[in-house]
Amino acid sequence: MASNRMQRVEETLRRGIADALLFGAISDPRLQGVNFSVTGVKVDTELTLARVFVDLLSPDRDRATVLAGLRSAAGALRRELQGRVQLRRIPELRFEFDESIQRGLRIETILSEIATPPVAPKSDEGKDEDEGGEGDGD
Repeated sequence: MASNRMQRVEETLRRGIADALLFGAISDPRLQGVNFSVTGVKVDTELTLARVFVDLLSPDRDRATVLAGLRSAAGALRRELQGRVQLRRIPELRFEFDESIQRGLRIETILSEIATPPVAPKSDEGKDEDEGGEGDGD
């Protein structure tokens, strides 16, 4: 469990990164017109590395291209954060896609399939065969 201080640092970085990206601090063409959300930040205990989790909200965009754009903009984003957040040292930023939302949706789909009993198809064929079989024997 992260300490209160670590949680505050992570939330401060998350907000700072989201604000910097939202207000156009980065002009990488791979990120132009792309909608994504900074879902979380995890900082190591030495405050030297921050894993930044993002969720892509533009389904028509290539995830690898967006991630490459974010990774190349990490240095400029760090410099931008120095003026936005009150930390002595801004950690190195590593961007990753947040798979937890997709994983949660997949689990929810599986649980809904389990909770709903399968519906047996109504078959009128069995009734017709019984009636037809009786008529052929007479």
